[in-house]
Amino acid sequence: MFNWGYFSRVRRLRRLRGRLWSWHRLLGIELRGYYSVCITLTYRPLEVWERRDISRFVECLRKYYSRRGWRFVYFWVAEMQQRGAVHYHVIVFVPHSHTLPKPDERGWWKKGFTHIFAVRCFAAYLSKYLQKGMDGSVRFPWGLRVFGYGGLSFFEKAMWRCSWLSQRFWGKIYEAVGRRAFYVVRLAGKVVEVLTSSGERVIITGGGGCHVAGAGVAVFR
Repeated sequence: MFNWGYFSRVRRLRRLRGRLWSWHRLLGIELRGYYSVCITLTYRPLEVWERRDISRFVECLRKYYSRRGWRFVYFWVAEMQQRGAVHYHVIVFVPHSHTLPKPDERGWWKKGFTHIFAVRCFAAYLSKYLQKGMDGSVRFPWGLRVFGYGGLSFFEKAMWRCSWLSQRFWGKIYEAVGRRAFYVVRLAGKVVEVLTSSGERVIITGGGGCHVAGAGVAVFR
């Protein structure tokens, strides 16, 4: 019998991997002056997983960032260890010349211990653990979310639709759209047309060069 639940989960995780690579390109522009850091959250033996554990930890981090005026963007992936315990990998971004304190020592993670280290490519790192959830052999606790993120602007959330664009186009797109809300109105092959909240149409196509065609229409080729 075909397992529709497994098929749906695999399809969802594949989409998430595509989004991660899009966000990796865009945040390289948006978060200049920051570097990516991974925080692993491990449960001590006999400690019980609860659904709100990760959200409580994220909230502690959010308050820490807010007090310092840093921008807080995060991604996390849940993994099942061989001993059957849940294990979290959390990616955050830290300004250069700064470091984060250990969450277990600050009381942000009270159910075990933590480890912090810098990662060069957070999309590749998280994709590796998302892949583990696609083989069908892993059984997660009921109610466990495998992936989460936050702190992205409307622009950043939407731009995953243009994952086929190369790195050099992201700066041009951001220059044209800025921080205005926008909606994808046409997606055909390698042509993406978006409508901004101010009524402008931005058309993005594959290729090279840039020119403006008509009033309020920016075309990237």
